[in-house]
Amino acid sequence: MIIVHAKGNSQLGIGNLSRSYELINYLSLQKDVVGVFECEDDIFERYKEKNIFRTNNLEESLKLIVKHKPSIYISDLVSPKKELSSLLRENGVKKILHFNEVTSGFEPDILFVTDGFDYEFLDTRFKIYRGFEYYIVGSEILKYREKVFKSKGSIKNILICFGGADPSLFTEYFVEKIDDNKFNYKIVLGPAMSQDRKRAILNIKKKNIEYIDSPKNMIELLLNSDLLVTLGGMTTYEAMCLGVPASAVRWNYLEYIVKGFGEKNMITDLGNIDESYQNLLNLNLDKVNEVCKNAYDIIDGSALENIKKIIDSIEDEL
Repeated sequence: MIIVHAKGNSQLGIGNLSRSYELINYLSLQKDVVGVFECEDDIFERYKEKNIFRTNNLEESLKLIVKHKPSIYISDLVSPKKELSSLLRENGVKKILHFNEVTSGFEPDILFVTDGFDYEFLDTRFKIYRGFEYYIVGSEILKYREKVFKSKGSIKNILICFGGADPSLFTEYFVEKIDDNKFNYKIVLGPAMSQDRKRAILNIKKKNIEYIDSPKNMIELLLNSDLLVTLGGMTTYEAMCLGVPASAVRWNYLEYIVKGFGEKNMITDLGNIDESYQNLLNLNLDKVNEVCKNAYDIIDGSALENIKKIIDSIEDEL
C-alpha cells in the first residue's frame, strides 16, 4: 500500500494537490495507492476519485493513514515536522518519500528536489533525487505535446495565470495596469481565490481583457495562447512541456525559481512586479522562441515514469 499525502488552500495554493493527483492516477495503474488531501470541499471537487479522501487537518489525515497501513508514504506537504515522520515509522511505514523542503525537521528516506538550478544542496541525511526530470507534468498534458517544437509567428494572445490562489495579488496588479492595444489578455481567476476577490476583479472591465473563472481545461487555454505570464509554479512547467512560451514575475519564495529559470534560458524573466508590465510590452519574439524551445527540450514529461521506477526499486527491496 502506498499513501500520497498533500495539502492545499488559498494561502498555500493547490499545486501540491494537482501534482499529487497526477502521481496517484499514474501509480494506480499498477499499484495499490490511496490519496489523502487536506483541503476545503470546493477545492476537492477538482480531485475527486474513489481512492482519494479529503480531510480537514493533519489529525484526520493521520487516522486515515494509520487505518490503511501503508508501507510507502509519499508527502507533498509544506514544512512537515519531525514528529510526523517519527509517527509514521512507529505505525509501520517502511519508506518515506517527500516532495518539498525539509526545513522543519521532517526526516524522509528519499527527498525529491525537482529542479536543475545551480544552487548547492548539501543535506546528506537522506537520499536525494534531483533534476527537472522529477518535476511532475500531468498525463493529459503529454497527450497534447507536439513531437516537434513549433515556434510562434507572433505574440498577440496573452494568458495571465498566477495559480489557483494567487497569494501574490498580482492578478489585481495586471488588471489595473493593462492599458495597451498590443495584446489580448485572458486572465485566470483561480479556484482557491475568494469570491470577494473575484467580484472585485470582475468589476474592472477593459476591452482587451477576458476573465476565466476556475477553468476546467487549462490545456486548451495554454494551447490557444502565444505567451503565459505566471509565478513560476506548476502552470509554467505545463506550458514548457506543451511548447508554449512562458514568462514569470518574481515574487516571495518563488523568486529564486523565476531567476533560476531565467538563468537556464527556460523562461522570460519579467523581473519584479513594478517592472513586469513594461518588460512584457517590450518582448523580443526571436528571444521568446529560443527560450521556449530550450524549455520544451528539458521538460519532456518523463517525471511520472522516472518516479515510478524509483518506487519500483523500493518495493523490490521491501
